[in-house]
Amino acid sequence: MPLLPDISQMEQIEARCLELMAQGNPLSAVETAEQLMALPGLPMHCPYHHFLLPAALLTAARLRTGGTVEQLEKDLKAAKERAGSVPGGVCGQYGCCGAAIGAGIFASVWQGTSPLSKHGWADGNRLTARCLEEIATVEGPRCCKRVTYLALRAAIPAIRELLGVDLGEFPQVRCVYHENNRECRKEACPFFH
Repeated sequence: MPLLPDISQMEQIEARCLELMAQGNPLSAVETAEQLMALPGLPMHCPYHHFLLPAALLTAARLRTGGTVEQLEKDLKAAKERAGSVPGGVCGQYGCCGAAIGAGIFASVWQGTSPLSKHGWADGNRLTARCLEEIATVEGPRCCKRVTYLALRAAIPAIRELLGVDLGEFPQVRCVYHENNRECRKEACPFFH
């Protein structure tokens, strides 16, 4: 049986996103993701990352485009439902990392697309493909933090280009999680310092 995201972990992420939205500071996508990754009690690796990425992107997008808490609540509900069915280990067992899927979830929720949409359908697939291409620049084993950063590095410019939403820049990232990762690639990871 596949490991699905823990609903309580996804609810913790959702609650933090709504807090950030209520504060109203126009955080970048990376700043938002780092706020979520720093939540206490969340494991190093786990399928909640499949929700963390679209939640960070949706929150940053709503903060930066003047959205409302109510809009974000609706967005997060849809993203949580979709990400909740993406099992852990898809990166190695299906060849499609859940962080990239999370970027596609963002695009489909943001644009309101469905499998029957005639417009916007391709953008979600393009965004997912760009994230997968970036994630594939570093060999395994798994690291949910690394692939989250890699997906963000690809997603931020792609979202600006494809969807016209500015989510900030991708800064110089220094991973603070490597000591918690038995499988850390160390110097082979672009975020290890």
